[in-house]
Amino acid sequence: MTIIFVTVIAYLIGSLPVSFLWGWARFRHRPMISSVNPPNDPLVVLGIQVGKGVTATTAGLLFAGWAGAAMAAIAAVVGEVFSVFRRFQGGDGAVVAAGALLVLSPILILLGVVIYGLSLLLTRYFSLSTMVTAVLLMVLSLVLFPQVYVILVVFAAGGLVLYRHWGDFGRWKRGLEIPFRFKWFR
Repeated sequence: MTIIFVTVIAYLIGSLPVSFLWGWARFRHRPMISSVNPPNDPLVVLGIQVGKGVTATTAGLLFAGWAGAAMAAIAAVVGEVFSVFRRFQGGDGAVVAAGALLVLSPILILLGVVIYGLSLLLTRYFSLSTMVTAVLLMVLSLVLFPQVYVILVVFAAGGLVLYRHWGDFGRWKRGLEIPFRFKWFR
């Protein structure tokens, strides 16, 4: 019963529309938060998204053990991808999955950040880098981390991330995806 309760709470945590709420709060209360530097706003949203994964997975770990942590991590990613607050349409789930893996396997998330950075440097496409990172983390989880719960979370979250980015991959193949431009490259 505890695992079901933790899973539902983790889904609701993952479903919270952070970027929408952050944009609404900035628009509604602009004079009060004028000290916030606008280029830092994406970093704040990114931190809150990671926090959703960390919070849900930690709650699952505390209340239901490793099985609860795995179920909570998957539920938080499903909540981000299919948010009940956004008519079952949401984000790609990669950042929430990163937050969940931060609790379950910090070494694997460190490898994921390195892989993402290198693939972004080489390809200059966010969506392609996310897909490459998801696939390589699936392989690395099989090779490096034989714990069933970590492998289950990596494959479930990676599958959802690949599902959400499949349309981006089609746009990239047709040449319609806009590359990221580094300021120091010309």
